[in-house]
Amino acid sequence: MKKTLYMLFLLSLILFLPVAVSAVGNISVSSTPTGATVYVDNVNKGTTAIVVENIISGSHTIVLQKAGYQNYTTSVTVNNNQTSNVSADLVLPPTAPTISTITPAHGFNTGVVSITDLSGTGFSSGATVKLTKVGQTNISASGVSVTSTKITCNLDLNGKTAGLWNVVVTNSDGQSTTKTEGFEIRTPSAAITLVSITPNYGMNNKIVTITNLAGTGFLSGATIKLKKTGYNDIPGSVNSVVSSSKITGTFDLDGRTPGSYEVCVENGATSIVCGLVFTVYSSDTPINGSIYIESNPSVASAYVSSDYKGKTPLYVYNVTPGTYTVLVQKSGYQDWSDRITVTAGNRTNVYSRLIAAESDTTAVTTVRTTTLTSTTTRKSTAKVPTPWPSTSPTPESSMNILAIIGAVCLGLVVLRKK
Repeated sequence: MKKTLYMLFLLSLILFLPVAVSAVGNISVSSTPTGATVYVDNVNKGTTAIVVENIISGSHTIVLQKAGYQNYTTSVTVNNNQTSNVSADLVLPPTAPTISTITPAHGFNTGVVSITDLSGTGFSSGATVKLTKVGQTNISASGVSVTSTKITCNLDLNGKTAGLWNVVVTNSDGQSTTKTEGFEIRTPSAAITLVSITPNYGMNNKIVTITNLAGTGFLSGATIKLKKTGYNDIPGSVNSVVSSSKITGTFDLDGRTPGSYEVCVENGATSIVCGLVFTVYSSDTPINGSIYIESNPSVASAYVSSDYKGKTPLYVYNVTPGTYTVLVQKSGYQDWSDRITVTAGNRTNVYSRLIAAESDTTAVTTVRTTTLTSTTTRKSTAKVPTPWPSTSPTPESSMNILAIIGAVCLGLVVLRKK
């Protein structure tokens, strides 16, 4: 009995003792956009918008997560019987930069090139630009100016290896993009010259074959193109660089705008040289004719209707259909000439075999293989002498001659006596 009473006493004592109660509060969490998962001290409490109740007073870490957005993290202090508010504007993650074009896309390894427009997307303040190439030291840009879609900068190319380099843009957050072989470093070359192109015209519905692009300084790997201001370039296909002075290839002129174009040659990693004139004709326009002049021996001066056209062998293009005189001259040889007819769209072949000049001054004109000598006859004013008899006279006898001499002597004696 005493034991039971003692236990009841202890129980009543416990019930009337003061109890320590923890202070708690609430956290109201919202976000834009909504639907973000809320973590309080790494414990998932649901998604926004939400009020998280009965959070012990004190400091707590709040993390909001939503797919496609950057995590949002903050600290909040909870007070007893109070509601603390957390409001977050979720931010999209930074996008990786992209490069679309770079202007200019090449420079020479003799100085600094200014990049006036490196276009793209996702560029951020503090972005860097560099050129990279396997086996070469990176070339870092200076004077970098950045907007979200455009970068300008300077690249020091002095002494750098010629060839194609990668362009790399890196944002301040570490994200980067690369335009593979987007920039070319070139070695300037003054050796390239352009002399002539055969043929120098074509129709805009065909592929024209270039049999001889003549010049100097051509290197293996050279490229060709036709250039016209305000129009797209016409790239050529090089069959071969026959030598440092000759290139053969083709131009696809199908659908190209008629007109005059410049011929351009570019050696690998060197400066481009443009010159000469190449004419693209419309397919519905009758094309002019041409003349091919050859001589034996060669390297003779050729004239078409008195106009000097060059040294043989040679082509004369864009000749209006009609009749012409071709004259071929070479020192030490007789002149050669002929009349020819040129028809639209066709080539007239002229072959001249030259004949060595004679030592006298007789004027000789050679037409094809026939030699014509011009001779002029003039009427004389001198009196024509009487011709001698056609038969020989009968000789005098010796006796007659003596008689004549004697008679003369006798006459002289008689005159003296008187």
